Amino acid sequence: MPRRKALLAGAAFLAALMVAPPVHAGLGDALKKKLDEKARQKAGEAVDKAAEKPAAGKEKPKEASGAPAAGVDEQASPASAGATARVSEVSTKFDFVPGDKVILLDDYSQDELGEFPAKLKPVMGTFEVAEMAGERWVRCMSQDGTVRLRLPEAAALPEYWTLEFDFHGTEPMGSALTVRGMSKDGYTVWEATFPNDRNMWFRSGEFTSSTPLEGSEVEGRHKVMFMARGKGLKAYMDRERLVSLPEVSAEHGPAVAIDIRLWATTKPMITNLRFAEGCKPAQDMLATGKLVTYGIRFATGSDVVLPESAPVLRQVAAWLKVNPTAKLTITGHTDNIGSPADNLDLSKRRATSVAKVLVEQFSIAADRLAAQGKGDTQALADNAKPEGRAMNRRVEFAKL
Repeated sequence: MPRRKALLAGAAFLAALMVAPPVHAGLGDALKKKLDEKARQKAGEAVDKAAEKPAAGKEKPKEASGAPAAGVDEQASPASAGATARVSEVSTKFDFVPGDKVILLDDYSQDELGEFPAKLKPVMGTFEVAEMAGERWVRCMSQDGTVRLRLPEAAALPEYWTLEFDFHGTEPMGSALTVRGMSKDGYTVWEATFPNDRNMWFRSGEFTSSTPLEGSEVEGRHKVMFMARGKGLKAYMDRERLVSLPEVSAEHGPAVAIDIRLWATTKPMITNLRFAEGCKPAQDMLATGKLVTYGIRFATGSDVVLPESAPVLRQVAAWLKVNPTAKLTITGHTDNIGSPADNLDLSKRRATSVAKVLVEQFSIAADRLAAQGKGDTQALADNAKPEGRAMNRRVEFAKL
């Protein structure tokens, strides 16, 4: 009889586990699941091997420009590697357009390997700059760590802003990434956590949502994006929109800072961090006669328009169709990394590629577009700083 009771109790316990909903790790440290020790060790060793760094003093960091070469707008990644995909076929739900006033830009190439990155503030845990596949990353060496973006002090974040970075996670990772908007008094105004199962979980005040990432695997590299428009906030991952909130909670006041929490034993990492103010909708800018955009993306050294460019080009095409007599000049610009001749050639080819996409994929008449390149001859900002170089790599549309 005692044996039979024990078996029944065990069966009841297993049944309860099967029907119980998964607990969200981001809701409290005490709720985080214990990971299998062997799985932790195996995954940790895999990350160490991939992101292995030389011992201190063994290697001098390579000279770095702090920005991709020759006017590059985006490095190739799994999210953007499909350069052959038709721009016009990207879902209209992906409407992310990067801000035009770059406040913080960092690929950690100017930081020493093994050191804490200069453009982040430590909040909790241990972080270091590491290298994987020729790229610099910031990886969390603690099981739980938080960093804060070094942004100018202000009463609130800008009314319009965007945040982008690449995230890399290795299983088992639980809810390895959390991005938070923090109030002046240290309250969480909003937070987004990934992965919750395979979802992005989001909370602001009493509002919550949980949306699955459908087009990519959970493990590996992802492009993470946030876009604030007044009171509203949207979040994206790999050209999928996972959060769309018309109004962020004002319970604790506005967000004045942004924290990034990396929470896993498998040393998750981030890189290619970009925070920018702006921008106004493309159609509004075209109505004034000129659109300067950073939302048209190319792979390194390439003139192929990446699918991430769809939101801007979709708006430009819509404006041209509403204004059937209007014509536009498309001008490509680069930073000063590389030779002037190469930059001029690349800027011309990129402007021509943009025009070609508008003609072939958005049905705009070719005689309504003129393409030209200016290379690095018309800088908008100081090329001595990575933020300045990022602002100089751009595409402009102007009424003819």
